[in-house]
Order: sequence, then C-alpha cells, then structure tokens
Amino acid sequence: MSNILFVLYHDFSANSAVHVHNFANQVAASGHSSAVAIPEDNDRGPGLGEQDYSVHRFDQVDGEWSRVFPNGRGPDIVHAWTPRENVRLFCEKLASFCRFSLFVHLEDNEELILEVNLATPFEKLARSSAEIPGNLSHPRHYRGFIASADGVTIIMDRLEQFVPARIPKLVLWPGADRDVFFPRPRSPQQLEQLGIAEGTVVLCYTGNVHSANARDVRSLYLAAATLDREGMPARLIRTGRDFCSYLGPDEEWAYKISIELGHVPYHEIPMLLSLAEVLVQPGTHNSFNEFRLPGKLPEFFAMGRPVILPRTNLGRFVRHGEEGWVLEKVDALGIVNAILELRANKALSERLAAGAMAFARENFDWKKNAQTLMTFYDTNSKGNKKEDNADSSPQ
Repeated sequence: MSNILFVLYHDFSANSAVHVHNFANQVAASGHSSAVAIPEDNDRGPGLGEQDYSVHRFDQVDGEWSRVFPNGRGPDIVHAWTPRENVRLFCEKLASFCRFSLFVHLEDNEELILEVNLATPFEKLARSSAEIPGNLSHPRHYRGFIASADGVTIIMDRLEQFVPARIPKLVLWPGADRDVFFPRPRSPQQLEQLGIAEGTVVLCYTGNVHSANARDVRSLYLAAATLDREGMPARLIRTGRDFCSYLGPDEEWAYKISIELGHVPYHEIPMLLSLAEVLVQPGTHNSFNEFRLPGKLPEFFAMGRPVILPRTNLGRFVRHGEEGWVLEKVDALGIVNAILELRANKALSERLAAGAMAFARENFDWKKNAQTLMTFYDTNSKGNKKEDNADSSPQ
C-alpha cells in the first residue's frame, strides 16, 4: 500500500478543500495512508466531517515521516492540488529530501486568475520580475512544474491545453456526499427563521465571490430584485465570503432582497439549498468558466432540484430539458425567464429534478471517481508508467 500526500494551496476554508478531503478519505478507505499538507492551519477541516488522514502545515513537514505516515516512510505519491506557487515551492522542498511520483491537479485557467487578481496581462507578468503572491501560479514557473509531473488530473477537459501532450492526463470530476446532499422538503421552520414568507421564490448561492465570478453572482441579485419588483416575492440566500466589491456604489438595493449569512458550516449547506425551488449556476461561456467545474454544481445536482446552468464547463455534458435547464447565458433575464417557465410547468420541473439526481449518481460518486484516480496513480507512478499511455480517457 502507498503513502499519498495531497498538497493544498490554502487551508480547509478553500472550496478545493472539499475535493481534497473526500479524495483523501477515499484513498484511506482503500487501504492506503493519506495525508494533507496546507500552507497555514487556521482551518484544519473539522467542519467537513470525519478525517481519515492527517493534516500538516508546510513548515512542519521536514522529513520526520513518522509524524505523517504510520509506517514512517515518506510519500510514494504527492498530488499537488493546483500549480500555485506555494504548492510548487513546497513540492520542490520535498524533492530535496525524498523521492516520489508527482501528480498535479488543474481546476482553473491559472493565467486568467493571475491577470484578474493582479490587474495585469499575463504576457507582461511573464516578463516581469515582480514578486508573485504564493497563492497564485507563477507566470514563469507553473508550466514547467506541470511538465515535470508524472501525471496531471484536470477538472475539465478544456484544461488539457495547458498540459504537454506527452504527460498522461485524467479528467477527474469531484463527487457529492449522498449522506449529506440528498432531496429533502423545504423546512417551514427555517423559512420562518430566515424571515422568508411562504410562496417566495428562493434562490441560493453557496460560494465565495471574487473578481473572476463577480459579474455572474451579481446577476442572481438582479434576478431576485427583478422578480420581487414585478410582484413575485423573491429572496437570495447567500453564503461565503466576498473578496471584491461587485454590487455597485449603492448596495442597498441588493441587500433588500438578499439574506447574507457569511461563512456557514459545511453541514448546514444542504438545508439551505433545500429551501430553493431551483438551483442556479450563473454565467456564460468565457475564458474563466470554460475551464472550471463550479464546486457547488455536484451538490446542486444531488439535491433533487431542477438545475439551471450555462452551456459551458459542466453544461456541455448535461442534456437540456432532461438533466438540467441549459442556457447559452445564465444572466438576470435568463434566470427570471427560466424560473417563470419552470414554475408554470410542474411536469418539466419534476423531470429536471429526477434527471439531476440521475446525473449526480452517474458522475459525482466519490468512491467511483477515487478508484479511477488510484488506477491513474498506479499506471503512471515511477516504475509503472507506460510510455504509450499519453492520455487517460475522460469520464
């Protein structure tokens, strides 16, 4: 059995931590030893549920492996969860005192994330000697880090353009915990606690807002405000943190129709999602959305509600009218029109809800997806890699 170390670019408050947590648990359930390394330990993940792996801060991993793995040996496999600079430097440190097979996970267009966060074109950043924050990918080093990997996992097939052709690749989708995310009726008591009247259209967005997705999330506020203004009471339940200003100079219009809950423990998210008649992923096809799989979507599909999503990333794989309501652009007007249409057609809503659950069962199974990952490890680890296996088929 192998020692597998996941290296996360942030502590467990990051959305990516849900994926790392579940894959690490599945690795442990299959008989391997798993551990997670994080740059700081302000949040060590207790809110995500039982942890069958150990957690260690980067600066505490120093080669004394008995503190990390029960057998006292170093990692056989290191899975770098994104090529962010702090992850790359940590893996470089590890390589100075142990040998392992390196796998890198991609879940975003790292070059766009750099541009948006630093407000500078990627080409200019690549020529600059300016210091790059550790929680972003280095414009001159991240591609080389990917190229040094024994294998690369990508959350969306479009990300393969950032991976050299000779590197084995696996499209790796996350899962949804069916013991947590499952269909349940709306709770009148919780609606009352939140001050939401019966019959109100409830939208729910459980995620952080940053520069790259701010425009998309703003459309949810606009949709709720439009419905409310036109005589159909509507409220938007928001959880997560805001890392930029995005509602305009006068934010009061938005807060009149929203319920801002801030950070909410992970186990409370399903009950909030169950208050919504439909679950909406806003956005459209662009250089940000094309490459990602929004972390909340697997959970949306598992909740047994109709899901409205754009024809990009996951929306390219969902059958419109059967497994989801797929629009070219999920903006404020698109959301309003879709809600009105689904409210007027109960049979359609029921079909979409059933189709969403079926899609989740087929694609978002943590155990099945982890088994695919472990087969990928086994095939492409040092000593096992097949030279003619340049690509692993997407799920």
